[in-house]
Amino acid sequence: MVIKMYLFSSQSSKKKNTTSLIEHIGLCLIFSLFLLQPLHLSSSNAIENNPLSEHDDGLADIVNPFKSTCYDWRGNTIPCDFRRPYAELLFDKPIPDPRFRDNKDGTVTDNLTGLIWLKNTTCLGMMDWKDAILAAKSLKDGDCGPDPALTLSDGSSAGDWRLPSMHELCLLIDYSKRNPALPDSYIFPDFPSGYYWSATTLDHHPGLVWIVYMESGTTCYEGVKNHAGHIWPVRGSKE
Repeated sequence: MVIKMYLFSSQSSKKKNTTSLIEHIGLCLIFSLFLLQPLHLSSSNAIENNPLSEHDDGLADIVNPFKSTCYDWRGNTIPCDFRRPYAELLFDKPIPDPRFRDNKDGTVTDNLTGLIWLKNTTCLGMMDWKDAILAAKSLKDGDCGPDPALTLSDGSSAGDWRLPSMHELCLLIDYSKRNPALPDSYIFPDFPSGYYWSATTLDHHPGLVWIVYMESGTTCYEGVKNHAGHIWPVRGSKE
């Protein structure tokens, strides 16, 4: 039986946090089976408050053998077996092709959102959430060497970069892809196994943070003190 691992139920926040990576992924998988009610989380972006039903046009490839109702990480109704870019659920406009542009300065621009991502996805290593926030904020021109193709040379200063929100991370995911779960036009060189931190904590649970496993697009949560999170900084355009 094939089970999608990117969905999350409201019961997730009631479970105990695990320290084992295998147990952690297992919990995400189990939660995807019991999608009974939305998360009722407050949204910071109005576009996230537009739930879609399984009967909307353009979603003919849905397979839902359990006749269940599925939700995304914000509690919006989504198809239970969605196999396309998640951005298609949130934007009422075509997805650019190519989706990404290499700026030749250690950064990549997402042509859909205008956000600028660090090209070197392993530059800052792995650390706990609070240190990850500080590391992203400290990123600046000249970092991420010695490979000249990945060294940051965009003229940025400390404070220009930050951890992405969960919304921003999820917009990158293409659920029809694996290793990584990104659109075909992605131009990032490496995605190590494990999860990437978002800047978004769970409502009413500030000790837990939303995360994404980029190899599968799985969304889950992790304790802020866990040192196993990767860091993928982002910034806005300076134009």
